[in-house]
Amino acid sequence: MANDYVFNQPPDGIEDRANASAGRVLLGGPVALVTTAWRGKTNIVPISWHMPLSAKPPIVGIAVGQERYTAEMIQHAQEFAINIPSRLLLHHVQYLGTLSGEHVDKFEATQLETFVPKTITAPLVKGCVAWIECQVVEAYPVGDHILFAGLVTSVQVDPQSFDDRWLVGEPETRPLHFIAGNRYSTLSGVMEARVPQASEAPERILRERVAEELELTREARERREEAVGELREEVRRGHSIDPATLDDLAKSGIEVSADDLIDLSKGIVLGE
Repeated sequence: MANDYVFNQPPDGIEDRANASAGRVLLGGPVALVTTAWRGKTNIVPISWHMPLSAKPPIVGIAVGQERYTAEMIQHAQEFAINIPSRLLLHHVQYLGTLSGEHVDKFEATQLETFVPKTITAPLVKGCVAWIECQVVEAYPVGDHILFAGLVTSVQVDPQSFDDRWLVGEPETRPLHFIAGNRYSTLSGVMEARVPQASEAPERILRERVAEELELTREARERREEAVGELREEVRRGHSIDPATLDDLAKSGIEVSADDLIDLSKGIVLGE
């Protein structure tokens, strides 16, 4: 074999992590705000453990801690809704994760606006970019979580955010993605992959693509460092930075946050 893995050593620089970190490694997808309703009570919780399970019929799954109030609500109601928030709800998402619906009415605490669902009783949340209504068809205890499999009964989307796939439009139309802790992100660009043609040697073409992507990554890093440097200089001089400037950079594929500017004591970031 040209590349027998048994005789190849791991790449330099990789590090071991605890087995429990596997869940964190798999994070990065859209946040889901799961809403439920049962006997006059409603609840909402942010989760990042969700996935498609079947196409025909359409079934999606959410993993909820067995001891969570949300798990109890879903087991009683046998239905739930998945609301995909935009970046506009960044702080709401984080705050909702600190509350227990067993003791606090989360909708009352956050004053989130809701609207009527089409097929279930759980409320849908405004400020989101997609909504999926589900009826529970199976519930599987898996370790310390319960995997609820939900038959999709309705899907609604904001066409500025999604057609038959996620779009990368204005920053406020992008789905919010969870990284870990209180760190989030949004989609910043689209890349199109090229598959080698039948007449091309795949190993050569793919090797060339890797080299191209590495070069593009270096260029993007250099452009970002240059943009951040210019903004830092403005802050150092005591000038204000209009948030629209950050949005314009984001549209061009350069994500810059206020944290990148380091010392904000000599300038003002409008809106902060």
